Amino acid sequence: MNEPIENGPGRTPSPRPRRRPRRSFRSGFGAFASQDDGQSTIIVAISLVVLLLFLGLGLDVGSMRMSKVKLQNAADAAAVAAGLEINQCGDLSNCSSMQNAAKSALQENGYNNITVATNCASPGPVSGMTLTINGPPCALGSADPNSGKKTAVEVVVSGPIPLSFAKILGFNQAPVTVRAEAARPTNPPCVYALDPHAAGAISVVAGVGMTFSCGLVDESDSSSALGCLVGVGITAPSVKVTGGASGLLCSVPNLQVNVARPSPTDPMAYLPKPSVGSCGYSSGNVFYGSSSTANIAVGGTYTFNPGVYCGGISITAAVATNITFNPGTYVLKTGPGPLGASTGGLNITLSLLSNIQGSGVTFYNLGTVGGFTITASTPAGLSNVALSAPTTGTYSGVLFFQDPGNTNAGSFTANLLTGSKFEGAYYLPTATLTYAVSAGSASYNIIVAKDVNFAVAAVTNFSSDYSALSLGSPINRNQALLVQ
Repeated sequence: MNEPIENGPGRTPSPRPRRRPRRSFRSGFGAFASQDDGQSTIIVAISLVVLLLFLGLGLDVGSMRMSKVKLQNAADAAAVAAGLEINQCGDLSNCSSMQNAAKSALQENGYNNITVATNCASPGPVSGMTLTINGPPCALGSADPNSGKKTAVEVVVSGPIPLSFAKILGFNQAPVTVRAEAARPTNPPCVYALDPHAAGAISVVAGVGMTFSCGLVDESDSSSALGCLVGVGITAPSVKVTGGASGLLCSVPNLQVNVARPSPTDPMAYLPKPSVGSCGYSSGNVFYGSSSTANIAVGGTYTFNPGVYCGGISITAAVATNITFNPGTYVLKTGPGPLGASTGGLNITLSLLSNIQGSGVTFYNLGTVGGFTITASTPAGLSNVALSAPTTGTYSGVLFFQDPGNTNAGSFTANLLTGSKFEGAYYLPTATLTYAVSAGSASYNIIVAKDVNFAVAAVTNFSSDYSALSLGSPINRNQALLVQ
């Protein structure tokens, strides 16, 4: 067996085995680091995309909020505009003038392509802005204190708001809905003296007790605009006087002096004048107007109907006199009287056992001769006297209306028993009104006159329950306030 030959001198060395090269630790870490850098780049890129997406969505959300605020402001304007048309609509819900006013308010705020719906009805699919007008309000149901009230109106505005970054996710726009509600003042003052400068524009000559459930407004800037000569007290939520008060010998709580005049100064100036035709006629004891004074001086049963009464109406109620005024507007013009002299206005003298009824009536005194004079010197025992204003329509709540061109004074002096009433507004914008009506059962009383004199009265109560009036108080009926 051949033995391996050792290398030695003169011998050919045997080949040595090749060593595998050693891997450098530094070169291995570098490879690992290169792989990690690539992954980090991808993660950072994805994070930036997500961050930009969230930033874009945040900008869209901010834009939506700003757009909603802008739309809410426009809806508020539309609600007030619609509320100002409540009187124009009368008992007709959501009339065209109300719709046009609300729509115009939105357009003035930069919104167009508007579809209008009413009474909580859905307009169906629309491509632009939708405006729903509800008069009375109904969107919130019983949760809304004005639900079902014709003295309020609500608008609901819906529309798409364009988006920017959200388009990446397939959302081009987002729907937004806002709501606003406007209404009339709920309990406005019920006594106004419009005279801008007179001393004693509101004066209390004498009164054992005068109670008002509503405020009084004296627009005179005289230092003695409000005067009280003799009296125990006046109770009212507020008594506001543009000028001052002097000679007060009675208690007037809640008195405020040096108060700015209200705007408008005449809260019933919005009332349109009734249309006036030719003089009417009578047939026996039934009147459809008259060509001369409708004069009742003897007992009997009489029926009056709306019409034009040239010469006015004069009634001296005798024993067993029964008079009925059917609902409507009675126009009183200057005309020939019983003795040929010109007469006009409404003159009623109450006596015992008289019965005068009139529900839903308005007396409009157009003529330049004669004013309103209603007198009952003694308590009308065993008598029933009840005149009340309409509860609906243009003259809702207006019982006595004297044309601004007629400056003849009005006098209402009657000692009424419970059950009798003169219910409605006494509107004599350019005349002095003397009022001394005690007791009665009127749900509301309103006086708007140039000057107001409260004369002798044992008890005078002014109520302010307008629940029977579909349009509420006739005071400031052309105003609307944002309430929701």
